[in-house]
Amino acid sequence: MEQQQQQLENYETTTEAPNEELKEVFDRLKTHFPPAKVKKIMQTDDDIGKVSQATPVIAGRALEFFIALLVKKSGDVARKNGTKRITADVLKQTILTDEKLDFLRENVCGEEEPTTEPSV
Repeated sequence: MEQQQQQLENYETTTEAPNEELKEVFDRLKTHFPPAKVKKIMQTDDDIGKVSQATPVIAGRALEFFIALLVKKSGDVARKNGTKRITADVLKQTILTDEKLDFLRENVCGEEEPTTEPSV
């Protein structure tokens, strides 16, 4: 685990500075998904065979980062709407309005495309 942290620090110093929003979310992460559970979930798929030791750690970390980003953006939308809670409607609105989350749109609203024109 220490070696992976060192590799991450080396990667951060050798690449360009990330977007400030993403850096803020990354620095505040305190949740961790156990690699054993991630590996177990990954192996429920019949197409996945053997999994290297680092794969569940990386997949878990990516999941943590994604969830933190989704919660941050949803919190921003909730505040903009004048509420303090992140509800399913707030999550849906976040997914429908954020370009980075467009891959989730079909899961949120079925086959329909979000309307881009304001309702009258």
